[in-house]
Amino acid sequence: MKKNLFISIFLGAALIISWVSCQKVATTQVALPGNEPLTTMLIKAVNVNDATDTPSAKWIQLDPTGALLPDTSHSTLVLRDSARYNVTVQFLDTLSDITSEIKARENYHIICFDPSNSNLTVNRMDHDTNPKQYEVGLVDLFTTTGISSGKLEITLHHQPNVKDGTCTPGSTDMDATFNVNIIKP
Repeated sequence: MKKNLFISIFLGAALIISWVSCQKVATTQVALPGNEPLTTMLIKAVNVNDATDTPSAKWIQLDPTGALLPDTSHSTLVLRDSARYNVTVQFLDTLSDITSEIKARENYHIICFDPSNSNLTVNRMDHDTNPKQYEVGLVDLFTTTGISSGKLEITLHHQPNVKDGTCTPGSTDMDATFNVNIIKP
């Protein structure tokens, strides 16, 4: 009888130890950075061949719900025909420039450019530190190839752990559309 009691206790203890060791260990996952609260996008350009030619444009949306229309009174970028421009894109919240935060999180961001009805080509010049070194878009080269008037949509995409060099995955931090006028030099 003592032998059966000992075996029962031993088997019970073994069963409890097995059950406890098979339980999943709770892990804490590091939260990915959320979307940035942005209100303003600035484009600053410098003509590669004429440092005095420094056009800029600004797009402002102070209403985070998007119910109110953005301030587009300074959203026209005037560029010269047959020119190349070194361009920077900056992002602000209501109080400060947070472009450096976007730069610090460049592995989670890509800026996408969609010119329409304008003779403008955009090439991203900066790259992140992902193994494949994807383009970012804070520093760019704009090239004009003819007089025209059109639009340039610029979208900052938030892509933590899904960045693949395209604009498809992730969510949108900011989306702005600028007018682009390419004029005679």
